[in-house]
Order: sequence, then structure tokens, then C-alpha cells
Amino acid sequence: MDKFLSNANPVSWFANPALSVFQADFDANHYSDALIPRLNADYETFIQNAVVKRKSEFIAGRYCAHQSLAPWEVPDGIIGIGEGRSPVWPAGIVGSISHCHAYALAVTARSDNLFAIGLDVEDVVSEETRNNIQKAVVNQNEMFLLTGSPRPDIVFTLIFSMKESFFKAAYPHVKFYFDFPAISLTHIDWGQGTVLFEVNQQLGTHFGVGSVFSGQFKVLENKKVVTLFQIENGETYSKATM
Repeated sequence: MDKFLSNANPVSWFANPALSVFQADFDANHYSDALIPRLNADYETFIQNAVVKRKSEFIAGRYCAHQSLAPWEVPDGIIGIGEGRSPVWPAGIVGSISHCHAYALAVTARSDNLFAIGLDVEDVVSEETRNNIQKAVVNQNEMFLLTGSPRPDIVFTLIFSMKESFFKAAYPHVKFYFDFPAISLTHIDWGQGTVLFEVNQQLGTHFGVGSVFSGQFKVLENKKVVTLFQIENGETYSKATM
């Protein structure tokens, strides 16, 4: 990928051998359509009319996804775009792709280990943007997480990103769109890099009102926040206590 990609490598932030996570920095200034067939020529149909920024994000994300698939020894092929623009993974695989400014990340796992997975990465949200969208993203019962923190920018980005990760994991099973108020973060453990959140609306048969789930996160040195939500097969979850 020449000068387009750099620092491309697997990471093991989430201490789970069932996961394969791969990251890469990318530089849109070095993007060229000649990169597409080096990954898979069939990807051209997905991005042929896109602007360079979108093409860069797509190719970097798919590159990370293919590298993430390597440990599972699945047949090579494209990772398509399915319902709700979710990636279409090879049979027997669940996964998620994310990108933000000049950075892409992907995670995969075997579906006999995980029922669903969602991954998200966000640049730390600026104060101006936070003020513009906070009411849409943060529930009233989450406000204590912001007001009690010396870094509300990190907390807000974490809340936003965790909700994105949950959506990515849940949507293939729920099969309808839902918004930020669907869940509420209730606890952040900065030492363990984990959060707890409660489901506020019925989301299909798998995510009932009052169900409590946990997610993981990592704050990167380059002012980015990564979140991960995973569900093991057959795993059960508690209800929130009043």
C-alpha cells in the first residue's frame, strides 16, 4: 500500500484470544485508485463514484478487515456491504470496521465463539461539537458522568462511541435503526477500561428493556477513543436493580 498506509499492525488491547484486531494509519494525500486492485478489484464497484476521502476510509478499513481475518484462514474474497451498510463477512465470521481521521481499525472473531461484535473509533470530540450534539447523544441519567469528570471531552466521546459500538453489534440481529437514547451508560471504570450500560427500549428478542451489558474501551495517545462491545454465544445478562 506504498505511502498510503503506515503503522499497520495487529493489536491486543482487549485481552481476548477469540478476537483479531488490526489497525492502520492512512494518508488520503497518498490515495490512488491503483490501490483498489491490490486489495480486490471488485471493491471498485462500491466506491467508484465516491470522493477521495471516502475512498481512503473504505480501502483503509477493508485492508484492516482483511488483515484481521488472516488468523481464521477463511477463503479470500471481498467484504461486501449489506443491510444497513453493515459489512458482509465470510461464513462463520462476525466482525466490525471503523475509521476516523487518518486511522482505521477492524475486529473479527469466529461466530462459534461470539454472537455479535461492534467496534468504533472516534477522534476526541471538540467542545463546540459536543455542545451542538450533546442533547441528542447523552441521556439525562448519564449527565453525572460528564459533570463529575475533569475530562468531559473524553467522557462524551466515550459515551458516543460506546453507543456506536453497541449499534454495530446489535443491528444485524435487531434489523431496525435505533437512536442514542436506546441505551444509557451507568458506570465507567477507567482502571479496567470498561463501562456498564443499560438498555432503555426493547431491541428485538436479544436486548430487553433493563438488560445490563458491559463494554470495553481504550483511550489512545493520539486523541482517539476506541470502544468494543462483544456478546458471547449463550451468554446471559442481568437486569438493572432499582
